[in-house]
Amino acid sequence: MLAALSVLLVSCEKVIQLKPATKQDKYVIEGTITNEPGNCSVLISRTKNFDDDNTFNGVNGAIVKIENNGTVVTLPETSSGVYTTTAINGTPGQTYRLTATVNGETFTAVSTMQQPVPLLDFYLKPADYDSLRTVAYVKYKDSAEVKNFYWFELFINDKRQQNYAVANDEFTTGQLINSGLIFQNKTKNREKDIKRGDKLSVEMHSVDPSVFLYLFSLSGAKGSGDSAAPANPISNITGGALGFFSAHTTQRKSLIIPK
Repeated sequence: MLAALSVLLVSCEKVIQLKPATKQDKYVIEGTITNEPGNCSVLISRTKNFDDDNTFNGVNGAIVKIENNGTVVTLPETSSGVYTTTAINGTPGQTYRLTATVNGETFTAVSTMQQPVPLLDFYLKPADYDSLRTVAYVKYKDSAEVKNFYWFELFINDKRQQNYAVANDEFTTGQLINSGLIFQNKTKNREKDIKRGDKLSVEMHSVDPSVFLYLFSLSGAKGSGDSAAPANPISNITGGALGFFSAHTTQRKSLIIPK
């Protein structure tokens, strides 16, 4: 599941009005379909307080479907609250519709898979290695033909990190981009420090505007300070559920921190 707080390194900041979070119990739906074969999944859970642990609170028994060009595929529940299929994979330029029926309530979302922008390089400058906070860099050439939105997921030794980054090309249309991504240990557990020889990885996704808006607004969901009220991110799911549905392309690169 996505973390409530996110690293936003390369996006253009805008003021986004968020609705204050309520104590009301809601469903959370996180669905993705990519251009990779068999990579389609929907996670359904219930809301938890920000101070609760990150244990996945899966919801069983939902009916989950993905529709594209008149073809409907039902996703079986492969584990508690997790619905996956290998029957379909996404195609850039195509639009996908998610329908999830949970205990008599129906939620829908639509997402269009964008054309991929090639991830050219992923590299580390020796001076930017630190056991608590290491900065690695992505290099890509933005496409000037369309508006582009990006989502970068981060991994250390193949373990997905809670922080991520999003970006758009509002001020970088058509440019060659080199942007830093922060890998960090924000805990007090020194065993989780970043070590030489560790593997750092990034997944670069080209996402549609509604998914970018959700991920961007999610970064402010907990508020800007200890006294700030949590707020709900802006979801592209209709029907009252939280979360998002994203049809996106995926590219990945890795590096090993030199010893």
